[in-house]
Amino acid sequence: MKIKYEVQDAMESLGISELRKHQIDPINHILSRDDALVISPTSSGKSAMFQIPAIVEWNKEQRWVLVVEPTISLMEDQVRVLQEKGIPAEALSSHTKNQNEAILTKLANHQIVLLYATPERLQSPVFQQTVHYDCPWLLVVDEAHCVLDWGYTFRRSYLMIKAFIKTLKRRPVIAAFTATAPPEYRKDIAACLGMKKAKIFFNSLARKNIILLRENCSSLSIKQRLARVNYNIKRYRRDGRVVVYCASRKNVDMVANYLSKKFPGEVVKCHAYMDSDKRQKHEYQFINGSKPIMVASTAFGMGIDARDIRLVIHFNLHLNVIDYYQQIGRAGRDGEKSHAVLLYHTDDITLAHFILDKEQFSEHLRTRLDSRLEELVAIVESDKCMPRQILRALGESDTQNCGRCSNCQKNRRSNHED
Repeated sequence: MKIKYEVQDAMESLGISELRKHQIDPINHILSRDDALVISPTSSGKSAMFQIPAIVEWNKEQRWVLVVEPTISLMEDQVRVLQEKGIPAEALSSHTKNQNEAILTKLANHQIVLLYATPERLQSPVFQQTVHYDCPWLLVVDEAHCVLDWGYTFRRSYLMIKAFIKTLKRRPVIAAFTATAPPEYRKDIAACLGMKKAKIFFNSLARKNIILLRENCSSLSIKQRLARVNYNIKRYRRDGRVVVYCASRKNVDMVANYLSKKFPGEVVKCHAYMDSDKRQKHEYQFINGSKPIMVASTAFGMGIDARDIRLVIHFNLHLNVIDYYQQIGRAGRDGEKSHAVLLYHTDDITLAHFILDKEQFSEHLRTRLDSRLEELVAIVESDKCMPRQILRALGESDTQNCGRCSNCQKNRRSNHED
């Protein structure tokens, strides 16, 4: 497909020499002023699919784009990369409180191409007043699965994006991007955002460079389970980085303390109850490579652009397939061979239900969350190809056995023995 010259100019601004096939149609669709829901795996160039239209329209009419991100780290990382390339981009966040007024002034003076904000910022009266007349031509919701996963729980502001759009004098094009939106999610995301006849672009979610391994640790003690973490790090980390996910703060502390003795000076940790300055310091040490092993709660990783993560370990079973896929997708973003190891223990199911029980969910939402947990447990306890089952759960049915996961390896050995 021939690429328009204005798109080529935008590509050059971003340092992109060539677009992949799955990127072209969403870019053209958005430039045609039509809503879009793009489902594509990590490292597939989703950001370019909205940054290129943003630059094209800026070059033509100096119109700006609003990008909604779930975390400050994700916003700041994207803005930093864009600014290094000479693209006028800014992020509104609590970390830049004194600068926010100056940023809004720059916006009013047409000096910003892409403005990044969290959904909470959209509810600010000052922000709404600033953008009421000078509206964005495009509103992007990145990591759009958060609309449903977080909007109905602890981030109600996600469900208020639709109301924010209605405050604007002109309705923008709406584009949502995610790596995980099963079929039942897609209509709900579109409805929550007020999208109009949004076209769905689906790119295969298969990450063939990541080998999924599962170890049944149900008969092991905690000490033995920790030893398996140590073993897998020594075997699979190579020269890259490692992320170990835990389901509770207690486990984060325990695993981090254990690994600090095995790998002195290499380990940091991250969970929601840490002091924010200390958490940011640990994240920075992991990103710059000075501390290559991160032990973290499940929220870590969104917006962390560390391309050489060679190993992701789950010390505990996660709550659902969607988040599990997102987390194993942190590995191998550079396309190199990487591993994701799940240390499965039946006690994790009890822990998962305990975590869900702590929240006051509506009956309908709790039923859906229990169903997602049961879906993941069924995959983990099955002897069928793990990636194939995960992809089917995420709405991709036309897949083949990977031939490399724990189950495929075990089945191949059994067939040879027969």
